[in-house]
Amino acid sequence: MPDEKRPARPAWETEVEILPIRSPQIDFAHPLPGTYLTTGARAQRGYRLSKFCMAFMSPETRAAFKADPERVMTEHGLSDYEKTLIREQNFNAMVRYGVNAFMIFKLANAFGVNQNQTGAKMRRESYEEFLKTRNVKDAL
Repeated sequence: MPDEKRPARPAWETEVEILPIRSPQIDFAHPLPGTYLTTGARAQRGYRLSKFCMAFMSPETRAAFKADPERVMTEHGLSDYEKTLIREQNFNAMVRYGVNAFMIFKLANAFGVNQNQTGAKMRRESYEEFLKTRNVKDAL
């Protein structure tokens, strides 16, 4: 998709989102890189997309998506931005958007991407690099 047609990226997708939470255990003003706390606001923001991903529990939805993903995304009322996240398989942005991580795995599976491949993609590593970090013999 040419850049001029791509929906604008929101700041929360590319910048560290500082949460107005105070805790003696966790420094929310300085989050660890790559960590995203699920908050009510984030979960609410990602609810529609999480619900869409949950629909992939149905074999009919998986088949319909495989046949015509644009139609299925439109039927589920997804925004242009949400559709872009799906088309790009931008799993990190989905997490930051507020999509439940377990739901992301359901969507990834619809693309034929297994859990380890999803992890590699999220860490921006090759599948082989990612597998070297797993403590599982003969992981697939």
